[in-house]
Amino acid sequence: MLLSLFVFLILLGTQLLRIPPNKSNSKIFTKAFDRRIEQLLEHFSIPGLAISVVQDDEVLARGYGVSDIETSQAVTEHTLFFGGSTTKAFTAAAASLLVDDNHQYPSIQWTTPVHSIIPDDFVMIEPWYTAHVTVADILSHRSGLPRHDWLLLTNLTQQEIVQKIRYLPLTAEIRTKFQYSNLMYITAAHMIESVSGQSLPSFLTERIWGPLNMSETYLSLADAQRAGRNISQGYYLGTDRKLLSTQRVSMRNSRGAGNILSSVADYAKWISTLLRRAPPLSEAAYRALFGAHSFASKEPVVPFVSPTLYGMGWVVQTYRGETVIQHAGSQYGFGSLVVLLPKRKLGVVIMGNNMRGANAAADIIAFDIIDDLLDIPKDERFDWRRRADERLAADTLTTDTFRELYPVLPDPPLLYPLNLSAYEGTFVHAAYPNLTLSSDCSETAGGIVYENGTGAKLCASLVEPGDYFPKPLSLEMYHVSGTSWVLVTTIAGAMSAARVEFRYDADGRKVSHMGAEVESSMARTGEKVWWARV
Repeated sequence: MLLSLFVFLILLGTQLLRIPPNKSNSKIFTKAFDRRIEQLLEHFSIPGLAISVVQDDEVLARGYGVSDIETSQAVTEHTLFFGGSTTKAFTAAAASLLVDDNHQYPSIQWTTPVHSIIPDDFVMIEPWYTAHVTVADILSHRSGLPRHDWLLLTNLTQQEIVQKIRYLPLTAEIRTKFQYSNLMYITAAHMIESVSGQSLPSFLTERIWGPLNMSETYLSLADAQRAGRNISQGYYLGTDRKLLSTQRVSMRNSRGAGNILSSVADYAKWISTLLRRAPPLSEAAYRALFGAHSFASKEPVVPFVSPTLYGMGWVVQTYRGETVIQHAGSQYGFGSLVVLLPKRKLGVVIMGNNMRGANAAADIIAFDIIDDLLDIPKDERFDWRRRADERLAADTLTTDTFRELYPVLPDPPLLYPLNLSAYEGTFVHAAYPNLTLSSDCSETAGGIVYENGTGAKLCASLVEPGDYFPKPLSLEMYHVSGTSWVLVTTIAGAMSAARVEFRYDADGRKVSHMGAEVESSMARTGEKVWWARV
């Protein structure tokens, strides 16, 4: 019912930045296009969304829907959204300015080991990696370190996160495998701040945002609020399929990897600069940022016809004979996408206020615009909507998820070895957040019911949770059989499941460790992150 109201609000809130006469892209925001956007908003439960399109020197932007359900504030081209990982392009660009400045920073090059720049903070679990991981390695996700995103659940500062990397398992040889790592972009941000003596927001404002007149872009929610900007609320679907607000959650310790706040009007200035390969970045910087450094996927992912390559903050692919440079962004409550077609001088930015919904709709919208530009017949176009629906369905946890994690189980299941009270207590890790386990699960809100186990359940909570993190955060453990459990993590509607195992002391009377496959790269080989009982 809320979404039927959105259609009316869309008509009120739709606004144009500029429509140049007699230009092909002036036909983008047609009534038929607007109707397609309205349908996507409803289909993917997105309260509001904004789009900017740049072609040559022409810019168009439009807002749809609302930025706040409670106030019915309309989305415009100046509404601020969190851009998630589209932040990485700015961090990499900032690093390129250091590399280019051989007068002030002669010791910083793409091949410079990061440890030599910030020796006290950047140490990896293996000394050889510490000595050899370079600036280019951390920006192209080839350092050997996987995501380990659980560190972002803490109240650790940016510097403290970098210092925790020394305790994290590696899962690949250096420069042999693409492994997306937010922690490495946080490291890059800390490196930039350490050598420049400026905060990353200050550095970006002085060196990039200021020169480009990007006056609606921030790395701090508080700064954007002080400026009186219209900042969109973020939303997610609860277990009852109702939209719930994340209360503009700001993940402060992800600075450099995410947390950027901006508008499509400001991003239009950014992508226009990138398409023209204009200052403040050098031609050498563009070659490095847009060049191929890692194989994200060695096999083409349909409908793309080339391997998926990663530059520095950018994904590079080939689509219908065109080089496509893009990056998506996901932050709880928000989704975004930036797409560039350099040969056509075309750029598209999409920002919305439902993470899963906006990310699903963004590909559909961007490649609809691209296919129109390329004059692709309707019956020859890739079905992006079908793919989006399939991916959203695949992300939904069901009882089948448990069977996939444990395909072979005794029937009936074996009981857990000890009383549930024996599993309660605090479990610690040198880097991951410390957890408290309890058999009292009355206040959790995961919403999953597993009927094929023994019915036993434990709930975990963070000992020192990040005070900025979206609520609810639910960590529920369902007993499957014997020593086997499943941890279901729910954060603002996003759910994941992982195998969990407990270890016992020598006489088998006390729980000594808890292991969970919460890092996907480790889980693929059956490895767990282990917490020790205190």
